[in-house]
Amino acid sequence: MYSVEEVRENYKRFPDAKIEKIARNESKGLRKEILTVLKDEIIRRQLNRSLISWVDSETQSFTGLERQSLIRKIQNQRCVKCSEKRKLYGFETHTVKSFLIGMSTSRNEQILCKPCGKQEKLNAIVMTFFAGWWSAKGFLLTPFTIFKDVINFLFIEKISDRILNGFVDDVTGSFRRYGTDDNVIYRLIKWKNKSDDN
Repeated sequence: MYSVEEVRENYKRFPDAKIEKIARNESKGLRKEILTVLKDEIIRRQLNRSLISWVDSETQSFTGLERQSLIRKIQNQRCVKCSEKRKLYGFETHTVKSFLIGMSTSRNEQILCKPCGKQEKLNAIVMTFFAGWWSAKGFLLTPFTIFKDVINFLFIEKISDRILNGFVDDVTGSFRRYGTDDNVIYRLIKWKNKSDDN
């Protein structure tokens, strides 16, 4: 691990574009003392001051009652798939698709109501069942994947908690910048579900 002074010297050598990239894309994972170095470098170079606001919003995580309240608000949104107002859960699906010479696997997370989430899981299991066996690796991985997704039906609450907490962590900056009203939450859930579909 680099010392604060080593990081400070490295940041001084970086071009402006690299500092901006670190502020926008990597600040969430930096230690607090390194964040101070990054902000100092932005000020020293007279870069756009909005970068400091960006860094602050990305790194000010939700904790305690604030996090619990936000997760309840997320759970009380309309389902982005069926538009029904039901409690939302985080669902995880896995698919295996095999070809004679290759195989692809995918893992998706979506935030949906229970009926839509279960349907997505069943669709993934059916897809894997019919498309997963057609290569040597697929032949080995398909039964494991199907078994895992079937067993996960027993742990919907636990998996949902992990996915919802991960979602809050991933979009903390967006919540800090745009608020946590229903429209913002709905759009961010929709964005998450689409980005995990790809």
